[in-house]
Order: sequence, then structure tokens, then C-alpha cells
Amino acid sequence: MSLNAKDLFLSGGFIMWPLLVLSVISLTIIAERIVFYSRGKYRVGSSLNRIREAADGKGGTLPKSNPLTHFAGIAIPNAKGSVTHFDNVAEREASRLLYLHERGLRMLALIGAISPLIGLLGTVWGMVLAFAQISSLGAKVTPADFADGISTGLMTTVAGLLVAIPAIACARLFEAKVDKLTTDLNEVASHLKEWFFPNEGPSSTSG
Repeated sequence: MSLNAKDLFLSGGFIMWPLLVLSVISLTIIAERIVFYSRGKYRVGSSLNRIREAADGKGGTLPKSNPLTHFAGIAIPNAKGSVTHFDNVAEREASRLLYLHERGLRMLALIGAISPLIGLLGTVWGMVLAFAQISSLGAKVTPADFADGISTGLMTTVAGLLVAIPAIACARLFEAKVDKLTTDLNEVASHLKEWFFPNEGPSSTSG
């Protein structure tokens, strides 16, 4: 007998509801992050060329949609003072940008970690129901009598994995983007410091 999505969901019992909530939260975060990252696409080489032109007073306004040029647009006006002041401003702005790019990733990782555990809880609960049915029927038990409990357990396990897998995969992909941005911000900061403070050492913006 074929079951539709609603029947499959209901067959998992009450454990399916928290998994549904987690799946909605996860998909919302993933969709929002995809839109956010798609707006901030950049290439390091072309960004550095544009930043160099701006540093030389030839490039005009740096676009804020590009996190590297936005970072440079904040850092360059503060490169007229001391190197310590420049480092402080650059570090604060880099931290702010990284925070914006990391937003939601911890929640995705948390959902990916707890969803299988909630599914496992449903599995255990299903086994409890199955053995309770066996105990109540005694010698008259048949496989059909405890099939519902087993079905409930298996369905919650499947649902937990279906929620966890995309959450973990997207969290790792997004974290890779943040790691790349960290490296690129350090590269931009290093170039800016080399241009404006040639007698000073390299700077680091990621801590």
C-alpha cells in the first residue's frame, strides 16, 4: 500500500513535529545564506587592482557589495594616521564582516547534530511501543501487532537524517566561504599596509 507524504509524516508520531520545525529553520537559513553569499561575489585579483587604484586616488568609490572593496573603503581613510590605528580599524571591520558571513552557521551545525539524535529518540520510542504491544498480547502476538511501533521508529530515523544531511553539508560549504574570506581579507590588509606603511610588518585581521 502506497502512502503519501502526509501519511508518512503522521506515521512517525509526535517526534516528527520537532523535526519538522528544525527542517523549516534549516531551509530558511540555507536559503538566506545562499542569497547573501550570491550578492557578495568577488575575485581577489580584480578586487586588489581596484583597491590599488582607490589607494592611489584614481579609482573613485569602492563598491560595498564586494566585501573586499568594502573593507578597503573603510581601511584606506584610516591609513593616514599611525599603523596602530590602521590595524585597529582593519581588525574591527574584518571582524564585523566575518560575523555577517558566519551568521546562522552555528545554528545549522546544531540542527545537523541534534536531528539524528531526535530521530534516534523516536526509534527508541517506537521500540518501546512495539515491546509494550508484545507484552500486552502475550502468546497471541503476531508481526502485524508490533509493526506500527517499528514503523514509527524507522520513520523518525529517516526524518532525522533527512534534516541533518543538508544542514551539515551546507554548514560546511558556508564555513569554507568564510575561511576563504578570512584569507582574502588578510591579503587585502597586508597589501594596504605594504602600500601605506612600507616600513612596518604585515598585519593580520582575523585574530
